[in-house]
Amino acid sequence: MDHIDHFSSMFKRAEKTPFSYLAPSLERIVLISDGDAAAASQLQKQITQFLPILESEQPWKIVTGDQFETVDQLISIIEEHSPDLVITKRYLHEKGMVPQHSLGVFVDVLTQVLKSPVLLLPEAKQGETSIPHRESRNVMIVTDHVAGQSQLVSLGATFGAGQGDIWICHVEDDAVWERYIRAIERIPEIDSGQARTLIQRQLFHEASEFIESAISTLKTVFPDQMFHTSVSKGHLLKQYLHLIESHDVELLVFNTKDEDQLAMHGMAYALSVEVVQIPLLLL
Repeated sequence: MDHIDHFSSMFKRAEKTPFSYLAPSLERIVLISDGDAAAASQLQKQITQFLPILESEQPWKIVTGDQFETVDQLISIIEEHSPDLVITKRYLHEKGMVPQHSLGVFVDVLTQVLKSPVLLLPEAKQGETSIPHRESRNVMIVTDHVAGQSQLVSLGATFGAGQGDIWICHVEDDAVWERYIRAIERIPEIDSGQARTLIQRQLFHEASEFIESAISTLKTVFPDQMFHTSVSKGHLLKQYLHLIESHDVELLVFNTKDEDQLAMHGMAYALSVEVVQIPLLLL
């Protein structure tokens, strides 16, 4: 039986989750603004300067604040155009007090209901623009389960300027990790010290292997792009914030949808609420 288990483990270890570049379509874009048409047009110009990949022959659909009053109205307008990408800002259509601990009612719903990615712009300070002044350079993709995330990684890589830095980051949640290690320590038949070492090694190996295969493929698509990898373990939110600050990130890309619930899953929501100074690309 030990020989069978050993063979099974070796066979499963040889299994790999391949990366496949999934080029996103970015032809149909909907821009939702609180301002009037002139302000939205100026915002569009700033966005395409920051993200040249969004320059499209097909005109953007611009939705201004006077065109909707409710979330349902806004969703109906968006769905009429079957967009590849929706662009808006946090606290959209919020009047009075700005909700510091949420994205605002409209954005909360949009990020969960829409099938398309949402590019979420920071709230602009009075007299300033919310968009960085130069073309995007440092793009970071973050996840706690990178293996198999071809769509997420492809989207983040595509949004690079073609000559900047793309960081693909995987973080193991140390709270979840310690919970399982504590369970293992209570099983006499398992060497807990060896399990701790081997399990972490395997988790890191799987993440690193997928990222390396992704970078190998992406370099053939974006030869002038610089790609970097980061695989670590820690408190998810703190580690994400540390990575963002350490690499002067100008666009953050991560998953937000949860198959088992309507609301944005917890860590994605915490991260989107915490990171307010840079644009977020939410898948």
